[in-house]
Amino acid sequence: MSEEVGPTNLETNPDSPQPKGTQSQDTNDAIDRDIFCQTCGYNLRGLTSNRCPECGSSFEHIRGGDPEIPWMYRRRLGWFRAYWKTVFFVMFKQARFADEMARPVSFKESQSFRWVTVFMAFVPVTILAIGGGVAAKVVDPSIASGWGIPTTLGLSVAGMVGLFLVFAGSTGVPSYFYHPKEVSILQQNRAIALSYYACGPMALLGIPAAILVTGIVIGFDNTIGGISILLGLTLPLGLLAAWWLDLIHLSRRLLPQRPGRAVGIAILVPMLWCFVTGLSLFAIPALVISAIVISRSLA
Repeated sequence: MSEEVGPTNLETNPDSPQPKGTQSQDTNDAIDRDIFCQTCGYNLRGLTSNRCPECGSSFEHIRGGDPEIPWMYRRRLGWFRAYWKTVFFVMFKQARFADEMARPVSFKESQSFRWVTVFMAFVPVTILAIGGGVAAKVVDPSIASGWGIPTTLGLSVAGMVGLFLVFAGSTGVPSYFYHPKEVSILQQNRAIALSYYACGPMALLGIPAAILVTGIVIGFDNTIGGISILLGLTLPLGLLAAWWLDLIHLSRRLLPQRPGRAVGIAILVPMLWCFVTGLSLFAIPALVISAIVISRSLA
């Protein structure tokens, strides 16, 4: 994976990237970098017009070289603001996010965003899971009354490790679909980097987790509890859908001449997410339980 950096004036844009449709350079100037037509993938370097000579599509909106991803401007925007602006950019401006395929994208920057997102999802969900278990135990002391401290700690650690592997694995799996041999290494690298940015919606998983834990503590027999449980289970699906749609958009930008590839990604990526989740959340705890049972039997 080669590292690609943005334009040299990246950090001189203090507030935000230029909005779509505005340009900082004369449209008669020749394009001095590798940007690609978002309809056919043609390399537009050296062109002075605003239309692709291959397919005739307008590329005026991507002519400017400055990336629009706020995370790349965090030195000026501040870490917190840049991060959440990027999350909402990825979630609610998906077409513009996919247009970043035409501009330089740093792999290192995308990886840092990915791991911050894993952290933002893992920490609140883990805290809420532990807090919810403690609260449920207080409400009903009979829950897991015969487990004992070693068993409880073993399963808790296994669950935390499994949960971390779910987030780490699910954010990395989609990148394997974005290096087809039909496109240049440069385009592959951009697509892989953007696939890491696409995981941004996962940072909001703490919200449905909090709602779900609240509902479980209140109880199924309470109306508010039932509604909370329903929302806690359905809201994550909406976040996954936003992530999933971004990946489809990126595939269409990467290989516009092969729409069937986007269909394949739309089917295979959710299947791999389920596989990673099942392997991490069930296989690891099952091994821990087996180890506990064997140790007790030997004792």
